[in-house]
Amino acid sequence: MNWFFIALVAPLLYAISNHTDKYLISKYIHDNKVGALIIFSALFGVFALPIILIINPLVLGVSLGQGIILMIIGVLVVLSILCYLYALQFDEATFVVPFYQMIPIFGFILAYFILGETLTKTQIIASLAILLGALILSFDIEEKKIRFKKKVVLLMSVASFFYAMSDVLFKFVAIERGFWVSTFWTLVGKVLIGIIFLIFISSYRSEFFLLIKEAKGKILALNSMNETLTIVADMTVQYAILLAPVALVLMVNGFQPLFVFVIGLGLTLFFPHISQEKIQKKHLIQKIGAILIMLIGSCFL
Repeated sequence: MNWFFIALVAPLLYAISNHTDKYLISKYIHDNKVGALIIFSALFGVFALPIILIINPLVLGVSLGQGIILMIIGVLVVLSILCYLYALQFDEATFVVPFYQMIPIFGFILAYFILGETLTKTQIIASLAILLGALILSFDIEEKKIRFKKKVVLLMSVASFFYAMSDVLFKFVAIERGFWVSTFWTLVGKVLIGIIFLIFISSYRSEFFLLIKEAKGKILALNSMNETLTIVADMTVQYAILLAPVALVLMVNGFQPLFVFVIGLGLTLFFPHISQEKIQKKHLIQKIGAILIMLIGSCFL
């Protein structure tokens, strides 16, 4: 299968996960606290580890240095998710997710220094277009006075940087060690940071145990499905990265805001009890215009 269609699966799965995250935060997480979700997300990888070990028992044969790098990748992914979940507290998914289009920019810069990939003039201009689209989404036009969403911008900038760093480092190691070995130790890193959060951050720990205590089967099932989608999407991106340049794979993720927008619009129109997005004319113009600019920039990247 062509790498493009493999990579295209990821933004669709991420888009579904984005709306599921927003639904969980708004409906079931007390006071919009995300500690329970991030620990659940990090520790959920423990279920995938034995499956990978069965598929490829040789995953344990990795050097100490490479294992540490791969586990750091897992930590970066969890930190990226944490910043993203906090951003969802301040805004809806269709405004938050497009900021992920900064990932290709960070990816290009990091890949230049780590993998030796270079930037063309066209790619630089395309990066500026993505930044323009992100800037358009950075303003709250709900009130009479336009407000800059500095918290959302900061959180998603950090989230995008961590995600881009994880992808570049993954390719750096996976080229030599292979897909399953790299994926296994990346998940180990996610589980370890989840355990650290659980032990050392009391607020996260209390939120997590409260969720487990009060959660009904529906919530746990929905969260489990959501984490499964995320893991599959992460693995899809990582596999595609081994088939094509990092820059091209990250470009395909430019479709994620489009998928998020379409799903959000559908939920608002047909299932408003699940999710409601701002669909007034001024909001639609802001969202569609910014997403189109970022998509065009991503295509040129």
